[in-house]
Amino acid sequence: MRIFFSMVFLLLVVACSNPFDTSIRVKYEVVGSAETVNITFENGSGGISQMANVALPWSHSFSADSDDYVYLYAQNQGETGSITVTIYKDGDVFKRATSEGAYVVASVSGNL
Repeated sequence: MRIFFSMVFLLLVVACSNPFDTSIRVKYEVVGSAETVNITFENGSGGISQMANVALPWSHSFSADSDDYVYLYAQNQGETGSITVTIYKDGDVFKRATSEGAYVVASVSGNL
């Protein structure tokens, strides 16, 4: 009987930890000296989100699956300043771009 309960306990532990979970932690980040930026990004739900006149720094995190498409775009809304957009995949830099100047754009995208 002890073996039976031990087996049931082991199955419950394995089922709760889900060793087959392959989700990827994604983080979008926009930094720089620009005062405000407009941001467009793939939101992790299959749609596009937009934000206007965002103060920096800005970030957004979500979970994604392998081969999901990710996209981050930012445009400086001022006459001067720089912007750097970065997509992180499980904590490591996946894509990064930088632009400097009036109303410049920086964007990155790809499949995880």
